[in-house]
Amino acid sequence: MSTKKNWKEFTTEIFQQRECSGFSHQDWLSHFLKLLLIKYLSDIADTKSNEIAEYFSQMPSEVHWNNFVKAKNLGEALDKAIKEIGNTNPKLKSVFGESTFHKIPEISLLAMLSKINEIKPDEPIFTLSSNYAVIAEDAIDFAANDEKYGGEYFTPKGINKLLVNLLSPKERMTIHDPVCGTGGLFIECAQHLTEINEDFSTLQFFGQEINKQVYEICQINLLLHGLDNFEIENGDTLRDPKFIKENKLKHFDGIIANPPFNLNDWGYEEAKKKERFDRFRYGLPPKKNGDFAFIQHIVATLEDTSGKAVMIVSPGVLFRAGVEQEIRKRIVQSDIIEAAIGVSTNVLYNTSIPPAILIFNRKKSKERKNRVLIIDASKEYQKLDRGQNALDDENIKNIVSIYKNFKNVDNIAKVVTLKEIEANDYQLNANKFITPPRDKIDIQQEFEQLSQLELQRSQLENKMNQCLQDLGINL
Repeated sequence: MSTKKNWKEFTTEIFQQRECSGFSHQDWLSHFLKLLLIKYLSDIADTKSNEIAEYFSQMPSEVHWNNFVKAKNLGEALDKAIKEIGNTNPKLKSVFGESTFHKIPEISLLAMLSKINEIKPDEPIFTLSSNYAVIAEDAIDFAANDEKYGGEYFTPKGINKLLVNLLSPKERMTIHDPVCGTGGLFIECAQHLTEINEDFSTLQFFGQEINKQVYEICQINLLLHGLDNFEIENGDTLRDPKFIKENKLKHFDGIIANPPFNLNDWGYEEAKKKERFDRFRYGLPPKKNGDFAFIQHIVATLEDTSGKAVMIVSPGVLFRAGVEQEIRKRIVQSDIIEAAIGVSTNVLYNTSIPPAILIFNRKKSKERKNRVLIIDASKEYQKLDRGQNALDDENIKNIVSIYKNFKNVDNIAKVVTLKEIEANDYQLNANKFITPPRDKIDIQQEFEQLSQLELQRSQLENKMNQCLQDLGINL
């Protein structure tokens, strides 16, 4: 069982066991990944051939995977083992968190254990595409598609890849995601460096996640991809940012994020009373919408002279009036926005609205200063089932190429000056600057279709008249 197709079947079987457990998809995912991590760490301990094995060598021998295959009262045994892991290795305590395996029906737990026992470690085991990494990705994707609110914490892989390619991370960068979810953007950054033959182990990842369970899933996901160069914190980024240095916000080389749209309860009252980090220097966002709170937090945590950020935003960020227009105006005037990209509908899990992407750059090149590239990428997508759209490699390549070239492209992209943006009320949406192409009309084809319709109408009229005559009705 080594192909990705087979691992998808494997994941489906794992989640079928959930149906008699009473667990949500997210709860089931959490427990499955914890078991998967125990198996992974046990395989690492067995290899004794990599420095990461030494990092996890503090794990007590009694929690080795082989001890659970024949264990009685399996749920209680696992809960006890996970508690022991946390006591022995503090670094893993936050990863495993609270354990409630005893709540899973024994038959379901045994079935899950049996399936995981089928996994054989790769050689080498510490790769971004190991069996464990592929299974983790498939399981997270399964939960994201099936859980009613799963998309709140999971971003589709195509969107992740687009954001990372727009950021273009390099070796030794510090990368921050203030709403990191399951860590997919960090993994994509590492994958990007692999593709350009650079060492992803030199990257440093810093993430914050508000949901405790997803915070644990994120760390497990990173470890299963062979990554241990991360600091993940649990908490509310807007109310309580965790990455502080000398009583100031820590700054990062690159920031990449997909924050929640139109967040109602974002912390307005606290920010109005006292914002101790001076994040909202462009203006206090509206009480009932946190979009510009996230934007300003990200801008405030960029490295002062060279930081770059790529983030998904609600399309309303580009054009809404009132307080948000004033904030947008000040950000535009600061000349930190490099590009605004409109994306297709239905490309995110939790909303059908077409998102936008904003790129902020504190080191804009000379030819890009006082200019913003507006891109209409709404036609770049592939249709999936259930009304979902996705970006494939060709779509991503097209969008990134337009961004890197930073030139006008008929009906798709336009480089606009800050003066032009000012003349358009500081709006950044594509339809203000880009005229969509008109559909070409084939006159001959249209005439043939019209003739065919006329013929069909005549045939239907004759049929209707015949029916009326049969009923004794003469017109």
